[in-house]
Amino acid sequence: MDRNRERLVVWTYSLAVLLVYLSFPTKNYFFDGVDFAYTIESARRLSTSLVHPNHLIYNLVGYLIYKAVRSVGIDIRALEVLRIANSLLSVLSAYVLFRILRAFVRSLYLCTALVLLFSFSATWWKFSTDANAYIPSVLFILISFYFALPTLKPRPLLVALTFSISMCFHQLAVVFYPVLVAACFLRADQLDRRKQILNAFYFSAAAFVITFVAYYYCFYLATASLDFTRFVRWMTSFSPDGGFSFSAWNNLAYTVRGHARLFFGGRFNLLKGLINPLIVVLMAALAAAALLLIFQLVRNYKRPDSRRASVLINDLRRNPVALLSALWILVYLIFLFIWMPQHTFYRLFYLPAIIILAGLVLSFYETARAAAGDAASRRRQYRLALLVAALSLANFLFLIYPYAHAEKFPPLAFALEMNREWPQGTVIYYALTNADNSLFRYFNPSTIWKQSDMNDRKALEAELQALDEQGQSAWLDDSAISQLSSTKEGTEWLSMRAREETRRKLIDKSYRIQFVRIDTRAR
Repeated sequence: MDRNRERLVVWTYSLAVLLVYLSFPTKNYFFDGVDFAYTIESARRLSTSLVHPNHLIYNLVGYLIYKAVRSVGIDIRALEVLRIANSLLSVLSAYVLFRILRAFVRSLYLCTALVLLFSFSATWWKFSTDANAYIPSVLFILISFYFALPTLKPRPLLVALTFSISMCFHQLAVVFYPVLVAACFLRADQLDRRKQILNAFYFSAAAFVITFVAYYYCFYLATASLDFTRFVRWMTSFSPDGGFSFSAWNNLAYTVRGHARLFFGGRFNLLKGLINPLIVVLMAALAAAALLLIFQLVRNYKRPDSRRASVLINDLRRNPVALLSALWILVYLIFLFIWMPQHTFYRLFYLPAIIILAGLVLSFYETARAAAGDAASRRRQYRLALLVAALSLANFLFLIYPYAHAEKFPPLAFALEMNREWPQGTVIYYALTNADNSLFRYFNPSTIWKQSDMNDRKALEAELQALDEQGQSAWLDDSAISQLSSTKEGTEWLSMRAREETRRKLIDKSYRIQFVRIDTRAR
């Protein structure tokens, strides 16, 4: 294959993917991403407010990028900076995945199709146009895997560095550790056992030291403490809705559903109100791709060849990259079976392994077909290309395109609407931090949000009196309303102070968001 032609192909699809990502950014924002952006914009300088144990350096790096962009005179908010950065990093991830595939899959067609399958799989595509720590973490996992490939010279210290960076972007990368240790032993150059053990030791020791020092130092900066027990609690903390689940049947259902959503997402009814001539053309293209794919599958259907399947299994068993990819999938499958299995986005951490293993399997069958000597059997049917086209079009039409419109994400549409209700300086009281009030706080930057114990009404009354003297208005969010309504005294206070005609709400089976204005002056 001409190297110039290969470079042209890689550059073409990389730029095309990036253009698609940047042209259709999601408005269905990931709840953590909005909080990341708010934290970055609220920080006046590099400080411990940017440190979080679950994604240690993501806000720090995001802050530096945000400030660099703003320093050249570009008026842009942090959420957009993080989103654009993730789109760029996603394309870079696809390039690293291509290099890995190209090292073991001779067909440029297969490599390109599989990388496009990766880029346009539903969850990866959606998160590539959003703010989150998963994309950069997976990127450095891919880089680590590339440097650990059995065909390359052992570089345990370099692998340790890139792996540590992936863990500092997101803690879930730590599950990848056994794969990199196994890579020290599954080498094509057949190093003696002593060198393999030494490489595994160097990698493990370096990765531990780099990561431990980074976390411990940030913990010290954030807490001014060196207490090890407190450090462990801090490092292993997680959100209140997280944790382990040991319901086997539910976990299995979540796991199966998660893999389906990993590749395909969205709903047909999301297109309601968005139909235009271009969408009609794309829907026709989707139907054509799906029908052609079905036609090719039916026309070329052959009974499974048990002998060829046996040869494939034996071939994969002897292939160190296949073994490493299978281990990569297995360790995450086991962990995510019991750790928040309902979250599909955690499965992004082993999506590349699925693609790599698929590439090795398809490459085996392509080689076997060529070895058969039958010209008809060797003729390419482009079934993979048709699958990628159908999947990409479906994800675009039923997920990406609709969610590029704010009205298809009701909380965002509601938040933007409240800009007309809340003049500058409006104070909104909330009892608990959640994704909803974080979204409203970010998209209403002229408001002031105060977390308060609604049961301490003496302090609340004093604050309201001060607001009345300053001519500022006050509102309660749903968490504050719920806390007040939980007691008889709070309900009575709310009935006297709340202005029901100002209540704004979005309450249905999916959302419960409401705000009500309260009188700052006691009746």
